[in-house]
Formats: sequence, structure tokens, C-alpha cells
Amino acid sequence: MSLDLVAVLRRLGVNIDTESPPVTEPGVISWLGRIYDVTPEHYNLGMREGMELWTSGFGFAPLDRVGVESWLFDAPRGSHLIVAVRSVNFDISDVPTRLGRELKIWELDDFAAFIGHAVIDGRLIIIEEETENIQLEESNMFEGQGPFVLKPINDFSVIESRGLDISTAKPILVPGRLYRVRGLLKGPVTEEIDSWVLNCGGFHILEKIELLTRPPMLTQEFLKIEENPDFSEILSQRRLHSQGMGDLLHWWKFDSESQLIDGYDVLIPAHKGEDESGTTWIFEGVSLSLHIIQ
Repeated sequence: MSLDLVAVLRRLGVNIDTESPPVTEPGVISWLGRIYDVTPEHYNLGMREGMELWTSGFGFAPLDRVGVESWLFDAPRGSHLIVAVRSVNFDISDVPTRLGRELKIWELDDFAAFIGHAVIDGRLIIIEEETENIQLEESNMFEGQGPFVLKPINDFSVIESRGLDISTAKPILVPGRLYRVRGLLKGPVTEEIDSWVLNCGGFHILEKIELLTRPPMLTQEFLKIEENPDFSEILSQRRLHSQGMGDLLHWWKFDSESQLIDGYDVLIPAHKGEDESGTTWIFEGVSLSLHIIQ
């Protein structure tokens, strides 16, 4: 039985969409899927958002340059990664080229190094438990058994502004508590609000929520989760309101008696690293908060 490359890569945290394959002629090189939600670690290994993933298939006959050139003639525009699980009889540093196509080839040693280093340095853990896909529609996105894994935002400007290097940090998961809070916000006028509040190393009001379809296999680190949050304090705000004589600042108080709360256990993708002085930090990827661990 041959190795299921898609299953292995998914276990190692690579997000692969296996729907809508490109139209190509049958041959030695076959399509596996399309890579999405690329992490910084995978980007450093040459993976790109929307990259088409291919394999040479198992066999004794080597993958030759003529075969790659023939396949490349039909390959769609964009970036492509071929995982060559059979031997390659040409120099992959001099791969064939075609306008509008970026091609990268992994030989078996490259693929083995990707798996080995990921396991050895603790960034990724391979387990046997099957995970269920999570529906992304807001109406039923939290159906089923939690914890649910929130989709991170790929914005590392907070890290860069502090002179920290995200590529040297270890990807982790941080447990948290997510609340959907509905109720009345009372000020000069009364408004109905529907807010997401994340409880993880403090309280964070989020504009929107998305879930990962398949949880990454990462180790967990913990930040403080506050018990019994006071949503009146969290959601009350001071903001401008026009009363016909210019904008004035007013308090808008959240009415705790009107609140309807739904709570969910969640896991948040994050990165853990150290600065030059050896101080540990955790960058939480949903609220984009940097936590210094004393």
C-alpha cells in the first residue's frame, strides 16, 4: 500500500483543498490538491498560497526532464510543488521553466527532512485520532464537539515592530474561551449589539470569527483565562455622538440584564519564541496580541 501523501501533509499542518483539480493530460505526474492558509514556517520551505500540489507517483522508472517538460506544457498558471517519490535523473536546481509558472520539486530526502525536522523540534505532533471537518457557516459553525480552532490572521506587524523574528518561533495552540454576547448598549440612544469576545490572556473584542476546517497538530501553551467575566465592563465604551451641536464624548453602557451569552471552548493558533535577552513571548494570532512571559 503506497503512502497517502495528502494525509501525511495534513497531519503535519499543511492545509490542502482536494476539490476542483486542474484539467491536465494523464501522465506520471498527478494532482494531489491545492495548498491554502500557508503558515510562515511552510512559506519558508517554499510553499505559497494557492500552490498546486503534485506527485510523481511510486514506481521504478525515474522522473526525467522530458516528463516534467511535457507536464509543464499543460500545467495552469501559478506556483506548483511536485513531491517526487520516485528517483529524479536530472538536476532539480535547473528545473524546466514556462512563463507564468513557478515550479519547485521536492525529492524524497527533502520530503523526509520536512517530516523529520517538524517532529524533532516539537513544532508538530503526529497523532492517530481522526478529526472532523468544521462547517464555516456562522449559523452552525459551532455544532459538534469542541474545542474549536479559530482561524488566525496572517499579520505579523506587531512582531516585526518589536524587532522579533516570527520565523524562529515555534507554532503552538493556546486554549481560550470565546463568547457570543448579545444585548443592549445604552447611551444617548439604545442599540442592540452582537459581539464576539475572546477570553485569553485578557479580553479581546473581535470583528469576525472563522474556524479552521482541520485542527493543526501542535503542542499547547497556556495563557490566563479569566473566570466570571463582567461583560458590562468589557463592552461598555466611550465614544462620539452628535447631538446637533458637534460631536461629544458619551458613555455607552452595556446592560448586563439584557445579555444573552453563548460560550465555546476554543484553541487559538499562536507562536512562541524568545527575544535576544532570552525572554519568552507568545504571539496570539486571532486578536494579534503579544504576551511577554515573565
